[in-house]
Amino acid sequence: MGAFRTSGYDRVLLNLRAMVVELAEALQSHLGEAIEALKKGEVVQDWEERDDVIDQMRDCIVKRSYDIMSLQQLRSQDLRWILGFQRMAQELERVADYACDLAELSELKPKGNWSADILTMAEQLTDMTNYTVAILKGETEITRDLADQDDALDLVYSNFKAALVEGSQKKCDDGQLGLSLVLARTLERMGDHIVNVAETLLYVQTGVRRLSPKTS
Repeated sequence: MGAFRTSGYDRVLLNLRAMVVELAEALQSHLGEAIEALKKGEVVQDWEERDDVIDQMRDCIVKRSYDIMSLQQLRSQDLRWILGFQRMAQELERVADYACDLAELSELKPKGNWSADILTMAEQLTDMTNYTVAILKGETEITRDLADQDDALDLVYSNFKAALVEGSQKKCDDGQLGLSLVLARTLERMGDHIVNVAETLLYVQTGVRRLSPKTS
């Protein structure tokens, strides 16, 4: 029994992390292609199929989590691990959903000539995602608080919203500004979910959700 608890059972838990890493890598590729489509104004037809694959990966992780909790006598730290990776899977799947929205929005502007603010948001989101995936894969340590970058995304979204309100008050019909607002909101929500993944991973590893100021 002891050998099982230190070998087979631990491998089951590690496999849960491996499944989340696989999902994160799929999301990383999915997001990268969605942003490229956004920049180039490309129309890609199989976004829903790709999203279905990610949904299935999420569902497998959730089922595996429930199986582990129902079939094993959990150790004190196991519940944090299992529920943490389960939540990360849910958050990553939501980002994939928003990536599909990005791809669909790209069709509304075939030339892909978005504003510099939108392109900067896309680059920041890509950086946040790549950093989080690298942490999941064990390629780097958690050394910075992604909430700071997320605040920058929030600010751009707020600026677009204020500009649209100002235009409405002046009775200006700016459809492009409205489209940019929708896109900025989508990118901003994706950033929120990536931050949730990073904070949950930090909690799984350390028991705290935010880095202290001295280590960020």
